[in-house]
Amino acid sequence: MKTQLSSRQLGRDSIISTIEKHLYQENRQFANRLIDKVHSHPLMRNSILSKMNSGEFDLQQMRVFHLEFYHAFAQVFTDAVIEALSAAKQLEARLGARAKMFARFLLQINLMDELGFQPGTDCENNYCGQPGLAHYVQFFNTIEQLGMTEQEVKSWLPMSSSVACRATFESTYGDYTQLVALLAVAETVFHDFATPWARSVGKATDIDITEGYHSIHVESETGESIEDGHSEDAWILFCQAITPERYDEIELRVDLWLKVWNEFCNDLLAGRAGK
Repeated sequence: MKTQLSSRQLGRDSIISTIEKHLYQENRQFANRLIDKVHSHPLMRNSILSKMNSGEFDLQQMRVFHLEFYHAFAQVFTDAVIEALSAAKQLEARLGARAKMFARFLLQINLMDELGFQPGTDCENNYCGQPGLAHYVQFFNTIEQLGMTEQEVKSWLPMSSSVACRATFESTYGDYTQLVALLAVAETVFHDFATPWARSVGKATDIDITEGYHSIHVESETGESIEDGHSEDAWILFCQAITPERYDEIELRVDLWLKVWNEFCNDLLAGRAGK
């Protein structure tokens, strides 16, 4: 019996089919070098990870973490995926109409995840999911559980490094290749941060981390997480978009993004949250 491929896998395979095999292989090798760069960067060994895992942060520090993360990443991430859906039009001139639409198909799956849709077969004549499961909504549910209001979050004056993190996203708008590269790197990084952060919240608060925002991105018992699927999607999108003449430029961008995000973590430890 022939196995039916998932929509996600069909999207990936369709994207790969839009570029010459030798170019995809070359781009994939470059992407793998970038992935290795991410994993070997000091950001991935930042001491905030071990401190989260060991439960060294208290309730007030968790509040600050969420306040800064809102300004640095949470508010802008879904916007960036939507921006990528629009910017994918840049593929058409070089690769054709199918390339643009196949990229949008896979991006849309990622966006649906962000907006609270869930794959399933028990949703008769309807899409699965509900608005309340949107990741951004779940984040604000956690904010309320931490004893804060949305207005307090939005009026919080963020650290300069939080503003710089946000700029790493917004500065890529209009450049599809840069944007999908950024999404790929961000998903790869967050994979390693989500579980320690969830553990830290569980130890510092009475929030049930088996549900809500801090249950979405953590690793399962099999060692997999939603970030695994999202990061691989983004790297495949990147391999479709990138061309060899932009390798050096993108690698410099990745170095910059990792540096900025690492400074954000250092500032959390040394600044307001570290006191």
